[in-house]
Amino acid sequence: MSRTVSVPSGRIEKWLDTYWTRHGKGAVTASGDSVTVDGTDGASASMRLLWPGVELCEDPLADLMAAARSPRRLGLLAVRADGHAVGLWDGTSVTESKHRGHYVQSRTAAGGWSQQRFARRRENQAKAAYEKAAGDVAALIEPVAATLDGLVAAGNPGAIKAVLGDSHCRRTAALAAAVPLPHLELRDTSREALTDLAVRLLSVVITIDEPSH
Repeated sequence: MSRTVSVPSGRIEKWLDTYWTRHGKGAVTASGDSVTVDGTDGASASMRLLWPGVELCEDPLADLMAAARSPRRLGLLAVRADGHAVGLWDGTSVTESKHRGHYVQSRTAAGGWSQQRFARRRENQAKAAYEKAAGDVAALIEPVAATLDGLVAAGNPGAIKAVLGDSHCRRTAALAAAVPLPHLELRDTSREALTDLAVRLLSVVITIDEPSH
């Protein structure tokens, strides 16, 4: 039986202790950016970080643990049709954030509007929404972009591209290009959602295979 869990970096040592107590402490091997921890009962746990570029050397488990515990200062950007949120992560929590709702009409045209006119209005509404998001990025992330380890961007890919393509967000766009991070699914555009994005990105992803009984 196989299952995948995501364990926050601050709880990984406790998770390993529980795993070894349950399955026994077997061999530790590395392959690419993953570390596999075997149990003595036939179980195995393959561990990896979403953060790119982790180097695994002579003691791969210690290297992975050290990388997981390394504090990351992040810019956070969440954009959807109905709103956006922008924030800064200091390694443990969101320290500053801005979030706003958007109004963009649905894709179905109401009676009396030509389809072309409706589409143009909807496009203008989306453009205005993304300009507001870019303004918040310029206010929060842009001044400190050179000091950050990466930008976590989630939500609508076209919206993210529009925001980062704004001329006021050049440093933030350069940061996103320099440190490519995985695209995460977005729950909503609240401050709590920004915290969730950072925690998920910095967690250890573990695929566990347990022997069937």
